[in-house]
Formats: sequence, structure tokens, C-alpha cells
Amino acid sequence: MKFLPALRERERERVEGLTPPIGVSHAPAQPLKPNNQDHSAMPPLAWLHPQRTGTCRGSRARCLPGAGTRGRGARMGTLLLWGIVLASCARCQALPAEPPCPPQCHCEQDGIALSVDCSELGLSEVPANLSPLTAYLDLSMNNISQLQPSALRHLRFLEELRLSGNHISRIPGEAFSGLYSLKILMLQNNQLSRIPAEALRDLPNLQSLRLDANLISVVPDRSFEGLLSLRHLWLDDNALTEIPVRALNQLPALQAITLALNHIWHIPDFAFQNLSSLVVLHLHNNRIQSLGAKGFDGLHSLETLDLNYNELLEFPGAIRTLGRLQELGFHNNNIKAIPENAFIGNPLLQTIHFYDNPIQFVGQSAFQYLPKLHTLSLNGATDIREFPDLKGTTSLEVLTLTRAGIHFLPRRMCQQLPSLRVLELSHNQIEELPSFHRCQQLEELGLQHNKIHEIRADTFVQLVALRSIDLSWNYIQFIHPEAFVTLHSLTKLDLTDNQLATLPLDGLAGLTHLKLQGNPALSEPFTKESFPKMRVLEVPYAYQCCAYGSCSSFFRGSSQWEAEDMSPEEEDPHKRSLELFPGHADNHYDLDADDLQLDLEESKLHPTTQCTPSPGPFKPCDHLFESWLIRLGVWLIVLVSVLCNGLVILAVFASPSYLSPVKFLVGSIAGANLLTGVSCSMLALVDSLTYGRFARYGARWESGVGCRVTGFLSVLASQAAIFLLTLAAVQCSLSASCVRGYGKSPSLGKVKAAACCCLLLSSVAAVLPLFSVGEYGASPLCLPYPIPEGKPTALGFSVALVMTNMLCFLTITGTYIRLYCSLLKGEFSALWDCAMVKHVAWLIFTNCLLYCPVAFLTFSSTLNLFLITPEVIKSVFLVVLPLPACLNPLLYLLFNPHFRDDFRLLRQKGQDKGSFPQSCRADDMEKSSYDSTQALVNFSDIDHMCETPDSLGVHPILDSYSFPSMTLIPCQQRVGTRGKERGCSEHCPCLNDSEVLITSESRDLSGSSLRITFLPSPPTPPYTSHL
Repeated sequence: MKFLPALRERERERVEGLTPPIGVSHAPAQPLKPNNQDHSAMPPLAWLHPQRTGTCRGSRARCLPGAGTRGRGARMGTLLLWGIVLASCARCQALPAEPPCPPQCHCEQDGIALSVDCSELGLSEVPANLSPLTAYLDLSMNNISQLQPSALRHLRFLEELRLSGNHISRIPGEAFSGLYSLKILMLQNNQLSRIPAEALRDLPNLQSLRLDANLISVVPDRSFEGLLSLRHLWLDDNALTEIPVRALNQLPALQAITLALNHIWHIPDFAFQNLSSLVVLHLHNNRIQSLGAKGFDGLHSLETLDLNYNELLEFPGAIRTLGRLQELGFHNNNIKAIPENAFIGNPLLQTIHFYDNPIQFVGQSAFQYLPKLHTLSLNGATDIREFPDLKGTTSLEVLTLTRAGIHFLPRRMCQQLPSLRVLELSHNQIEELPSFHRCQQLEELGLQHNKIHEIRADTFVQLVALRSIDLSWNYIQFIHPEAFVTLHSLTKLDLTDNQLATLPLDGLAGLTHLKLQGNPALSEPFTKESFPKMRVLEVPYAYQCCAYGSCSSFFRGSSQWEAEDMSPEEEDPHKRSLELFPGHADNHYDLDADDLQLDLEESKLHPTTQCTPSPGPFKPCDHLFESWLIRLGVWLIVLVSVLCNGLVILAVFASPSYLSPVKFLVGSIAGANLLTGVSCSMLALVDSLTYGRFARYGARWESGVGCRVTGFLSVLASQAAIFLLTLAAVQCSLSASCVRGYGKSPSLGKVKAAACCCLLLSSVAAVLPLFSVGEYGASPLCLPYPIPEGKPTALGFSVALVMTNMLCFLTITGTYIRLYCSLLKGEFSALWDCAMVKHVAWLIFTNCLLYCPVAFLTFSSTLNLFLITPEVIKSVFLVVLPLPACLNPLLYLLFNPHFRDDFRLLRQKGQDKGSFPQSCRADDMEKSSYDSTQALVNFSDIDHMCETPDSLGVHPILDSYSFPSMTLIPCQQRVGTRGKERGCSEHCPCLNDSEVLITSESRDLSGSSLRITFLPSPPTPPYTSHL
């Protein structure tokens, strides 16, 4: 601050014309040199002591006495000095302490310099009251559209001016006049269509000029005339179509230029011949197709050349003249060949990036004798079949050769590359690995997506610096027990999606990351003692994580090792190769988020191991059935379904009574329900055998044959039961319609054929998960229904299954509603076995009701409609889903009179077998038929019907039929005594005056005859019992 008054006085005198402005030199008056003194070496403040010099100060100054003058002259000089000092002090007190700051702007003072920030204020013009001492001015992100010629003239000390992000389309010639100290000028993100050449001529000290992100299409030849100090020039993101050769030749001090993101298509010869000081040249993201053979002549200092993302068709041979080139990039072009000795003139090359080119040929000597090269990236060269010869390239540290066709690695590779630290060879065709024991500095090795089958004992021997190995997506079946013994620094090992059955644990105690998913045969459990430092563990089965805890919410929220939402095909191998060496990577590469998260966790005293997939209700650690209530419920379902369905099958198919189509279908449904009980018994047996230690056997159970058989039986039984129930409902309805229209119902043979079709469809549905359409081993329950975090294929199969079943239930419901409406109108009342119709109705009701939770869970899981806990889903699958298998037979055993009749017949048949003649057995059958069956005549077996005389007062009778001796009795309703009424209601509860009963009377051994006895009923209104 003590120099501030002097500077302000100097500025005032300049305005008054007393002194020249700063930066403009004038020839000083000739000094008097009486004693021939050399004043060039005079100290800077020597002018404060004029008695020691003999100079004349300025055009208006008078000559002061020299060194020999004494007395009065000396005293006058002293008085003059004190006068100047006192005047400066007085002026210092009179001036304000701080310079003014424009409204809304932010100002900071650094010594005598002032920084003014007026960005993002919506200004439409330059503020008028800026301090002359302003050294930094930021007017970016405003609405300035034009600059006034005299707006910045008084800012003599301004060094940096930012006008980016405005709407400036034209800059007048005197806009920057007077800014002699300006070094940095930013004009990017405006609407300039040409270079403001006239305005730039007044900036002799300008060092950095930004004109990127404008609309400049042409650069005139004299655009940069006078900018002799310019070092950095940005012309990227414009509309240039050619290199501004003549304009650039006027910038001999230029050190870095970017012409990227333009429309340049050709680089002519000697395009940069006068830029001998240029160090960095960026030409990426253009349309460059051709390059002159001498296009880079004159660039003697160039170290970085970026030709990425262009349309080059041939290797840029002009780089051979760049003797000091260190970094070269021309990836994402159309270069098909790299010739022999391609980099013979670039011995200082350190990094080469030319991946994602359709390279078909690489000369064996292309990368030889590059002793400074430490990074080589060659990705996407699909036609490369052999590993390149790298003789003399001894400093190579990072080598990336991915998505090529390399089949083998040379055995002398590590002898040529003793400094190799990162080797990325993913997405090749490598089948066998050599020994890497001479690559002593190797730290990261990527061999994923190859065809490797075996890891020998000497493959990684003595690689004490190796930290990471990626062997995922190979065909590895065997790893030698001592393959990892000498890898003392190994922390990451990826063996995802291989064919391993065992994993040798010797040498893996230091692992912090281990990935083993995709090895279904690897089911052995791991203990904490095997991996004491483990932080991220991914295993094929959740049961292998039981030793590390089962906090599923924690595991689900954490990201694993590397970004798992990115598929291995989408992962950039170049980024992986540079992960360990950020100094060699480009600045735009991001850090591994997982590694950053885990590094932050290292400060914790007890870091938690992240193990996936995590255990849970569908992946239990101790018990398959985690609740005693569920365990007892499953055992009860097993016992009831097996015993009761066995009784129903025995009563239906072993009884000597008439087997109607509906009764056949009821027996078939019982057989399907019996299979459900068998599948549930297998789960109950597994729970009992693995009680308290299910994690030891869970993986083998899921992947074994037993789980597949259990799932197959479960799906077969459930689908067959639903299909057969649908057939039963349709058969009832069709029988009624056919009898009314054609006089007979579908025969038993046709119903059996339809039942076989239902069984075939059920078998197809049960077989599909065995062919990867759905999945039985997704959970230890062996069901194809969706579970939390299930695979999309399993979810699609289960949705299709549920939709099919829902369609069947809708068909059943519609069919029976129609049937009931017909019966309520009095139609077909004489044609039906009411007990079986009622039984089918009860089956429909219970099965529909119990299937609703399963359908609800399936659709809610698909659409994420409701948050349902896995415990509830598991309970529904174990108890509700198989519950119809035990309720269906109970309904038949307890409420259907046919079972009692059939059971009585079976018992009598067992007692009388071999003791009574055939006639006695026939009499028993006739009596049983009269007492219990009371079945309506099944008109499907009637061939002819005839009319009876009206005098008999009866309805149509049978004309001829091969029957035993029978008696047709019309149902008497409300006839006199209570006993008669009770007897009729018991034996024919669903018959009216138009119905007939057939009872066996007698049977001749010599032949069969039918005796019909007509008992007229009183002329009362018909009375129909409702179903």
C-alpha cells in the first residue's frame, strides 16, 4: 500500500501529459556524464539521490549537478527529496483506502491488484466504473452482445479478461486498445463468425487466446499479426474446413494449439513449418482422411500429437519427422495396417493409443526399438493372429491388446518386456498360457474372455508383485493346487463364469476381492479362516455366504468390486489397464468407485465382508423350513394328500360300480393331487435330513437331480389338476347340451382322450424348465414361480404359467355359471348326477380361491406393485399352493355319497371274493344300486328312445338296451306319509316327475333282459331340487 500514492500520481501525470504511458517507451534525454560514469548498472532507486548522478530527468527536468558539486546543491537536493516524500504522504491520507467495486460484482484485492468477478449477473454491457487497478476481470456467462471501443481503455494493468458464454458476434477494432498488460483473453462460447484480427493487434503481450466453441469457418492470413508472445491458442469446436497455414506461421512462440472438433479433412505439406516451438497439437474429432508426407515438417519440439476420432485410411507416415514425439494417439480411425518400422523416427515415444481401428496387419518390427515406450494400447484389431515382436522396447509398462485374434503367447514375451506392469489380453482366442515367471514387476493381468482350459503350477510362479488376476469368462476346469502359492501380493482374483469344481486355497489368504459366480459345480463352503482379509466375495451360491453373515439389506445396497451393471462386453479394457497407473491415464478417466469406497472403509477397525448372493428366506442357512408352523403344515399336507387321494383313486377306479366320465375325471384329479403330496414329501424329507445345517447341502440340493425331479412333479401335478378340472367343468356343460340336442353325451373314451391331452400339456409345461425355459434350481423349494431377485427367464415362465391357469379358471367359472343358469330354468333336470355336479362345483370354488394368492404374488413381483416380504412368499408357496391337494379328496370323502357306496361295494367285494357265485354277486350289485347309487340314466349309452302310450302317463322309455333286469321308478314327491317322502328325498334328491331311476331287479344267467315297471306319479307340479 505504500506505493499506491506514487502509482496514482504517476497515472494523474500521464493523463495530464507529463509522462508517457506504461509500456510505451520514449527515448530519454542524454544524461550528463562528467566523469564518464556507467549508469546502466545504477541501482533502481538511484534517481532518489540526484547528488550522486549527473542525469537529466525527463523532457522538462533540469540538469542536476554531478558528483563533484557540494554545499548548496546538496542541500537543495535533500530539501527536494523531503518535499516529494511529504507530498506523497499527504496524498496517501487524502485518497480512499479501497478502490470502488461495481454493483453486484465481487471484488478481491491482492496487494495493489484488484480481481473483479461479474460473471452470471445478466449484464448487457461492460460495467462503467471499473477501477484502473483491475488485474482480473470476469464477465463470463452474461448477455453482452457487443463491446464498446472505449469500455476497457483505462484498464492498463488488466492481465486476464474473461468474456466467455456471452452473445458476442462482432468485436470492433479498438475494443482492446490500451490493454497492454493483457496476457489471457477468453472468448469461447460466443457467436463469433470470424477472427477479430484488428482488435487483437493491440495486445502485444497476449499469451493465451481462447476462441473455441464459436462459429468461425475461415481464419484470414493476418488474423494473428502482432501476437508475437502468444503461446496457447484454442480454435476447437468451430466450423473450420482446413488448416489456417499462413495465419499460424505468424505465431513463432506458439507452444500449444487445438484444432479439434472442426471439419478439417486434409493436412497439407508444411502446414506447421514455422511452429518450431509447438509442443502440443490436438487434431482429434475432425474428418481428416489424408495427410501429406511432410505435413508435420518443422515441428521440431512437438511432444504430443492427437489424431483420434478421424477418418484416416492409412498410417500417418509423416510422424517419422517428429523426433521428440512422446505421446501419440490415433485411435478410432479407419487405419487397416501398421507398416514395418512404423515408428523408426520416434525413439522418444512413451505412449501410443491406436485402438478401435480395423487393423488387419501389424508389422512384426512395428514396435521394435522404442526404449522409452511405456504404454501401448492396440484394441479391436480383430485380424491380428500373432503377438507382436517387441524387441528393444524394454521400458514397456502397460500393454493392451484386446479384441484381437491372438491364439498363443510367445514364451520369450517376458524376456522382451522385463518392466511390464499391466498386461491386458482380454477378448482373444488364447487357449494356453506360458509361464510368466520372468515378468517380475507384473502387477495386473487381464485374461478374461479367452479359451483357457487349465492353470498350471508354473503359470504364475514367483510373481511376487502380482496384485490382480482376471480369468473370467473362460473354460477353466482345473487349477493346480500350487498355482497361487507364490503370489504373496495377490489381492484380486476373478474366476467368474468358468467350469471349476474345486478351488485351491493355498496362497489366497491375502485376497480382498474374490469372484466365483458362474461356476455351478463349485459348491464347496468357504470359512472365514480361508480368507481372513476378504472384503468383497462373490460366490455361486448364497449358502457359501452363511459364514460371513446374512444381512441382505446391506449386501443389496453395496456396489461390488467393479461396476456390475456394466456387462463385461461394455467395459473399456483401456480404462482397466490404466486403473493402477493414473499418471499414465488421460485426465478424463474416472476412478473406480468401488475401490474409492473400499479405500474409505479401510479406516474402520472392523471392515465388514460383502458377500453376494446374500442368504435369506429363499436361501436359508440353517433350516429349509424356518418355522415350525410351516414345517408341521407341510407334513400335514403330505399325510392328508397321500392318504386321502389314495382312497379316492381306489374308490373310483377299483369299484365295480358304473364309471361315468365325470367320476373318471375326479379320480384323475386325485391322481394329480397325489403327485403334489409326493413332491411336498420330498421337500419335507430334505428339511428333516438337513435340519440345522442346510447351508452345507443347499447348493448340492439346488443343482442336483432331486430338486429337478421335485420341481417336475410339482408343476406336472398342479397343471394336470387344473387342466383336468377345466375338462370336468366343460364335460358337464357339454353333456347337458349334447343330450338336449343329440340325445346323448360324450362317451367315456372321448373324455379319456381329452384327459391324455391334458396330461401331455402338463408334461410339456413341467419339462420346459429342464431346458432353461424357467428354472427349478432358483431356490431350494424347486418351484419355477418368481422369487425375489429371480432371473428374467424364470419370471417370464412363471407369468406365462399363471396366465394359462387364470385362463383355465375363467373358462371353468363361465362354463359353470352357464350350467347353473340352465338348471335354474328347469332344463336338463333329468340328465344329471347331482352329487358329482355338486362335487365339481366345490372343487372349482376351493381351487380358484386358493390359487388367487399365487397369482397375486406373481403379478405383484412382475410389476412391483406391492412390497411383500420373502417370508410371506415362501409361506404361500409351501402351504397355500399345495393345499388343494389335500382339500380336494376331503371334499369327495366327506360329502360325496358315491364314495360311501363305492367303499361299501369294495368292502363287500373283498368279503365275497371267491365265496359266492356270480348270481349272488349280481344280486348284491342290484341291491347296492337301488339303495345308494340312485344314478340317473346316462343317456350317452342309449341308442334309441320310443314313445309310450299316453294312457300310461309316463315319459319316453328305453326301447332296447343290453341291461340286467331293472325297474324304472319315477320319483314320487310329497306322497302321503313321511316315510315315503323321506325315502324319495334320500334316494333321488335331484329328481322330479320326469326323472326315472334304474335299479337292478334280477339277472338271468342265460341272457340279459330289461324289465321296466312304470309307476305313475300324481299330477303335481314338477319340483326340481337346486344344485
